[in-house]
Amino acid sequence: MEHSLVEDSVVALSQVLDHKSDGVQRVGQTQMVEAVATAISGRTHLVVEAGTGTGKSLAYLIPAVLSGQRIAVATATKSLQNQLADADLPFLAEHLGVPVSWSVVKGRQSYVCMAKLVERMGPNLDGGTQLLDEDSADLDVIAEWVRAGGTGDRDDLPTTVPDDLWRHVSVSGMECPGKKQCPQGSKCFAEAALEAARDSQITITNHHLYALHMAAGRRILPDHDVVVFDEAHKLEAASSAAFGVDVGGGRLVAFANNAQRLVAPSQRDQLLGEVRSLASRLGGEVELLPEARLNPAAGALGEAILGGIRAVGQTLRALPNTDEHAPQAGPIARVKAQGGHIQADFGMALDMPQGYVAWAEPIRRVVRVAPITVDDSIAANLLVHHPTIMTSATLTTGGSFTPLARRLGLTAEAIPDDPAAFDVEDPLSRTYEGLRVEGSFEYATQGLLYVASQLPDPREDQWSAAAGAEMRSLVEAAGGRALVLTTSYRMLKVAADALKGAPFEVLVQGEMPKRQLISRFAETETATLLATMGYWEGIDVPGPSLSLVVIDRIPFPRPDDPLMQARRDAVVAKGGSAFDEVDLPHATVLLAQGSGRLIRNEGDTGVIAILDRRLTAMRYGQRILRSLPRLLRTSDKERAVRFLAEVSAARAEQ
Repeated sequence: MEHSLVEDSVVALSQVLDHKSDGVQRVGQTQMVEAVATAISGRTHLVVEAGTGTGKSLAYLIPAVLSGQRIAVATATKSLQNQLADADLPFLAEHLGVPVSWSVVKGRQSYVCMAKLVERMGPNLDGGTQLLDEDSADLDVIAEWVRAGGTGDRDDLPTTVPDDLWRHVSVSGMECPGKKQCPQGSKCFAEAALEAARDSQITITNHHLYALHMAAGRRILPDHDVVVFDEAHKLEAASSAAFGVDVGGGRLVAFANNAQRLVAPSQRDQLLGEVRSLASRLGGEVELLPEARLNPAAGALGEAILGGIRAVGQTLRALPNTDEHAPQAGPIARVKAQGGHIQADFGMALDMPQGYVAWAEPIRRVVRVAPITVDDSIAANLLVHHPTIMTSATLTTGGSFTPLARRLGLTAEAIPDDPAAFDVEDPLSRTYEGLRVEGSFEYATQGLLYVASQLPDPREDQWSAAAGAEMRSLVEAAGGRALVLTTSYRMLKVAADALKGAPFEVLVQGEMPKRQLISRFAETETATLLATMGYWEGIDVPGPSLSLVVIDRIPFPRPDDPLMQARRDAVVAKGGSAFDEVDLPHATVLLAQGSGRLIRNEGDTGVIAILDRRLTAMRYGQRILRSLPRLLRTSDKERAVRFLAEVSAARAEQ
């Protein structure tokens, strides 16, 4: 008797959980397994919001493996990528009872470039013919590692090497000429990873590389049948980055440096001097611009960009023709690839495609060119081709998937003669099923969500001082053990000033590298960490070191953010509400991510404090609250302080 994928997956989930120490079968996890199996077997799209503790990875990996189809799994963070490859899939391989094969594919810059390493260390990697004046012990370590059969993956190196050195032995996708044009193509580690993925059922990659795969017309990753995006709330940003380009003088300088040894001495100063001159000119123009939307083709900026294209072209034409086995064959091929990308990207800035926007980023000294929305690009390069499963703990706004689904190209109803499916044989519909499942935590007994409704509105001048005082009293009640998240560096300083002289260690973003800062916070039970937007996601500190998460205000995007401005204008032009479709979803997902830092396992307890009265005073506040962890809610500060004091006392006794 044949069983359906749904039935087989549910049975398999029960079987493998018997082999886990905490292997409790959760209702939400079973619901997700059923939904994923249904989507894979029915070739449909699925969006799943699964709370922390659901067991999302097993819920999609089990039906993925049992389907027998080739599956690409893309994550936003390296930590989740490692969890899948080093823990979840090995566990399933041991206990699922069927063959399981998987490979990890990263961007080319994550691997040693054999061509560069050979150029520096000689064909035997013994340092015999270094082309650069590098006498580095770290370089010897890399060479010895490769000689001993190392994977070429930087993460597998037995030691940490400086970024500057790694750049000398790795190559970006924009420099790599490809396997056929590279003299070391047969020994390429990046190509070996792709080859291993072709022989594997499950390919694990990251959002950015998958987005580049889409932007390249689906020509980077091996063929696959189904795609799973974990941490899918980050997919829009990754896709916007991949379909956009940076135009700046730094790219011209890098090109000139790489071409320096390749151009004939008689032409070198003139040609590369012109490239560097235009790099300086372009950087100077961008530095003077406000961070606002602009037309890159206009005025002196457009002239500098056009000049850069021409100067790169003249340099490329001056490169010598060499035999593929000549020592300079590899460097010349890389410079040609790099120059070609510069010409194409700078050309896009001068003739922007419809639906794109450009703006200046003076601090980075670049003009950024990006699509206003990515829905059409994702639809045409993904959704009409592959059943797609998107999951995260934070995907809805006010309980609705619609804002996110629309931005990612999914539709509520089928589109007749869908333009995204033009010239696609047997295209998939872009309609989807949405599923919300609860996590495994008992939020109602594990903590409080405190909204400081008595504080001034954050838009009023007196709010920041009042918020700083509120932070101090809450953190002192918790005895430290707090993560304070701010929406700006100005409020980060307010928080730091408010906590000066506190009777516990106060760690502030910028005092040490991020990883070291988080490690110090986790290891020091009573420490408090103050940080801004880069710390709202990805921090996982279960246990006694974290009893309080303080968030200063609802993280609405800046009103003058150029890309957000363009998205608002596009929504209004179609008769929609910019606030409902752009600002509110953005703020809701980010606030849910920040709030999710508190309860990370069944034993965690504490308070989430949000110092923004708009959550209770404004109608949209209720929509936001529906997307936050379902803790008991209060606006009574004394109740929150008592709860924190009880938690602190209990922790002190342990």
